[in-house]
Amino acid sequence: MTTTANYAKLSIGTKALILSKLYYSVLSKSLENLDIERYYSILFFLNENNGCNQQCICNNLAIDKTAMVKVIDYLIKVGFVDRNVNPDDRREHFIMLTKKGLRQTNEIVKAFQDIDKEIFSSIPKEEQVIFNKVMCQLSGKLKELPANDLFFNYKQTAKKSRKKAINKVS
Repeated sequence: MTTTANYAKLSIGTKALILSKLYYSVLSKSLENLDIERYYSILFFLNENNGCNQQCICNNLAIDKTAMVKVIDYLIKVGFVDRNVNPDDRREHFIMLTKKGLRQTNEIVKAFQDIDKEIFSSIPKEEQVIFNKVMCQLSGKLKELPANDLFFNYKQTAKKSRKKAINKVS
């Protein structure tokens, strides 16, 4: 594992990547019992925005339109969402959680909340507020810069626990 001194020298992008990978590794482990092993953020978003269009999901989660079509196709295939055509504009599709999607999304939301509660448990509220504010500011600034579209597919690579994998490296 990276030492504190080495971690401090890493770029913010590398730190964000490490944090994201660690977070989603824990999330994946906590949701092993579900019929899905990825796209948790999209389902979490749909929990609060059920029935929004694909463009809304793309804009809010910074996902490329082409990649989103593939993700939605996958979520339809596993029975988590339906894609409904807007009767007023056939080019627009509304994404709706199915009964199965609603049921399992409740577990996904709870897992996100539990992890957030755990990782912030030793951090004072004021620092949590500052952290969230800075994350929003960094995201906003990055959106202003020229960029290529990237797609991260946090798919579980093996059924081993993260602890076992780390022990093998040590």
